[in-house]
Amino acid sequence: MGTMTHLVWRQLIKEKARTFTTILAMAVAATLTVATLIGINSARHSMYQDNIQNTGGLQFVLSKVNQETAMAIQKKADISESVRYQQQGQISFADQVPNQPDSPLLMLPKPALQRLIQPILLEGRLPQNEQEVMLAQDLISDVYAVGKTVAAQRNGQRVVLKIVGSYRGYAGLMASDGAVTTGHFDGTKNYAVAAAFGNYGNFYAKLKKLTAQYHVGSDQQRMNELALERAGESRDVKVRAMFVLLVIVVLSVIGLVSLALIYTSINLSVQAQTQRYGLLRSIGATPRQIRQSVYLQALTLVLPAILLGLLAGIGGLSLAFHELNRIFKASGNTFQLLLTISWWPILVSGFFMLLVTLLAARRPAKRAAQVSPIAAVRAQSASRKVSQRMLRQGMLGRFLPTPIAKLAYKHYRRLGWSKVTMMTTLALSLMIFIGFTSFFRGMLTFSDETISRQADVTITKTQSLASANFSFNPRRLPGVKRGTVTGTTQVGLKNAPQAFHDRLNVIVVSDQTFGTVFKDQPTIITGSRLVTNSKTGKRQQQWDTPKDFAGTLELANEQSSQKTLTQPMKVVTKTAAEMTDWLVSDQSGLVLSASRFRQISQALQIKNDDVTYAIQVLLIKPSFHETVASALRHEVPHAALFDQIENDARGTSFQLAIQVMVYGFLTLLTLVSLANIVNHIFANLLQRRRSLAMLQSVGTTPGQIVRMLALENGFLFGTSMVIGSLLGTLLGWILHQAVNTGITMAFQVPWLEMGMAGLALLAIWGIFAGISFQIMRHQDIDQLIRVG
Repeated sequence: MGTMTHLVWRQLIKEKARTFTTILAMAVAATLTVATLIGINSARHSMYQDNIQNTGGLQFVLSKVNQETAMAIQKKADISESVRYQQQGQISFADQVPNQPDSPLLMLPKPALQRLIQPILLEGRLPQNEQEVMLAQDLISDVYAVGKTVAAQRNGQRVVLKIVGSYRGYAGLMASDGAVTTGHFDGTKNYAVAAAFGNYGNFYAKLKKLTAQYHVGSDQQRMNELALERAGESRDVKVRAMFVLLVIVVLSVIGLVSLALIYTSINLSVQAQTQRYGLLRSIGATPRQIRQSVYLQALTLVLPAILLGLLAGIGGLSLAFHELNRIFKASGNTFQLLLTISWWPILVSGFFMLLVTLLAARRPAKRAAQVSPIAAVRAQSASRKVSQRMLRQGMLGRFLPTPIAKLAYKHYRRLGWSKVTMMTTLALSLMIFIGFTSFFRGMLTFSDETISRQADVTITKTQSLASANFSFNPRRLPGVKRGTVTGTTQVGLKNAPQAFHDRLNVIVVSDQTFGTVFKDQPTIITGSRLVTNSKTGKRQQQWDTPKDFAGTLELANEQSSQKTLTQPMKVVTKTAAEMTDWLVSDQSGLVLSASRFRQISQALQIKNDDVTYAIQVLLIKPSFHETVASALRHEVPHAALFDQIENDARGTSFQLAIQVMVYGFLTLLTLVSLANIVNHIFANLLQRRRSLAMLQSVGTTPGQIVRMLALENGFLFGTSMVIGSLLGTLLGWILHQAVNTGITMAFQVPWLEMGMAGLALLAIWGIFAGISFQIMRHQDIDQLIRVG
């Protein structure tokens, strides 16, 4: 251990209080850095794990390869998991859907069924033998329903297979129009491999290398792109660049705040040791050695701070994730936040803190090296430059009632750049907290009542108009508050009015509903959505059809290029928000009774009478959603069901997670800034102990001194609060204007955030006053004056 190293250690041990507070301040900055980077990495990994479950943990499929290639791919060192299956034939559905291509008949061994099909099982069960088959959701119909049979060509032979279930064709890695059975491999052709790399990092580069080695074309590849995007492995370079930019921006903000905090801590330490540096210069220490001692002191302090930051950041994230996962589970959400601790966030955090510390120590080290030995030995510190403006009493000083208040205000005016630095730091911190917190609170609670409402549970199925049960009453189901039964199709329009398209949705309802709800009046229900204006870049409300249209429409059916049948109809328009007693989906259209639509279909000679039959219900309580969903599945078998309650629970959980992460980041960022202010104030108090002792020696009581200090800080906090609140409100308004639709999202002054910031400053002000009083009561006045 060298001489300078020994002196640095000795000084740090001697000044235990200053050493501890500096390490604590640095640890707060390290905690923010660690928690942010590990939090981002954990969120990405959690979303990846949630989405990869739809494909059984497998990332991609390579199809149409031979047996040898499939087995070779499975044996690759970087492939951690894989299953193999084979296409053994095809099924034709041309008798039901003209021009429908043949669907592949895929044979999956039972392990492959469990990995690839079980997560996306929609109805029924998995095949148990070669005579059973599952169909993709789009292939299920009244003819090919669960429990019925379908003919297929399997290895050149015609077979009849029993349909035992269906799967979601667009949710996994399987073909969206496929048929799945089980059995044994046959032959050496038409194999497929579903696999996953041991690490999803650099996924597309590894996949490109693998497919190039085995000559697999792009049309033979499928992958879970959603899961990979969540992991930051998007095929789109812009998406990856946005993630990197996000990390850089976050680190930049943290770096600026941390730089100010660490710089203040080191600078105050250097100022307190000015005489010591002068003595070292007087006995032969070079400026380079002085600079090195300051850098060494900074690095010595930051290393335990990084360790504390790692422990606090990981521990805080662990507690936050545990609590959020408990809330997710209680709400029935299967999503779980997984704390992922990998090497890169830790290394980046450590390197980042070292870099910030060295940058923060640069100016104090240079200042320490320029200390004059003679001036330091004589204890002559540099006099603060006081301008004529600072010497003046000031407008407020004329109205202060007591000498203590006037003295506090006079000293406040003479703080110079120290005051400007503290006020700027505090005002910017308040601006960030108030502006961003109010903006995110407004965005996360935003709702637009003009947009169509969603039903709690919806079930849909394509079937003929004759077989649709429009007389079904959803209200007879336990737990249902309100419900609608509709059938949706389309008809043509001739001479369509402005803003109408050449085809119009028709919403068919029962005759009774048409009479009671719509008064036997053909009615266009129009909904709206938010779209981005390509010219202005702002979102605006766009109606599906004009919301104030009333007039005659010509319904049409084009028989040939020379013949078009038409049917005039007078209609009125209502917005979805006006239909308070009737549930509608996001689809707008012309509402007609079933009998009226049959008459129009006959007049227009429309032969295809298929409609999208839908039952939509609103529940008394959300807890009824599972019971009602089960009843609707029984009423409309082999149909697609959407549970908005379950979806909302998931969305609410995600929203809560986002709130915790955003507010946690802003809170930590604000705490770092407040720690900077607190550190500066207390260091300033310790530097002024001699002058305060002189005031005590002439009869000033500890209480009077504390009131003077409290007023000084009150002026500082009050001014910063006003400036920070104005800037925070302006920042919130700018962010609001950037995303505002101009419809219902009104800007609100962030009084709540201002109140929270004010209470935090009040608490710091009170704590400082209490500690100052204890210091004034117990300090040795004679010793302090004698030392000076």
